[in-house]
Amino acid sequence: MTTKSKTVADLSDVCLLVEDVARSVEFYRDRLGFAVKRLDTGFAEFWTGGVILALWQRDDLADNLDLPAARRAGTSTMVAVRMDSAADIDREYARLSAAGVGFHAPPADYAWNAYAAYFGDPDGHLWEIYHWRGAPRTLPDEAPSP
Repeated sequence: MTTKSKTVADLSDVCLLVEDVARSVEFYRDRLGFAVKRLDTGFAEFWTGGVILALWQRDDLADNLDLPAARRAGTSTMVAVRMDSAADIDREYARLSAAGVGFHAPPADYAWNAYAAYFGDPDGHLWEIYHWRGAPRTLPDEAPSP
């Protein structure tokens, strides 16, 4: 059986860019009832019935990616696609670049144990294609919910 290669059409995460991740975690966890999957500095993930809902603090994103546009209030979402391997990231990066998609930078390793590349759509919505290099960092006092 042939396995289909993933593309950006295989959406895995939706990320909301927030001003204060702690405030947003309190809202989504304590008020809306989302179960925390992972917490990290400036970042949180929640379990859903399908895609991962992530929150990323604007200044943390802007600092880590050297992406000043992330500080703008108009940039509020990031759509992410989890790929099976770093080779898949490189292949999709090459395919999309050849199709005229402008990336922020070539794929790279990031401190949160991801190999990733970032690009924007014509309206400035941020997209991420990523692969975990190892277990994603999790703050020690927070365990993933079952």
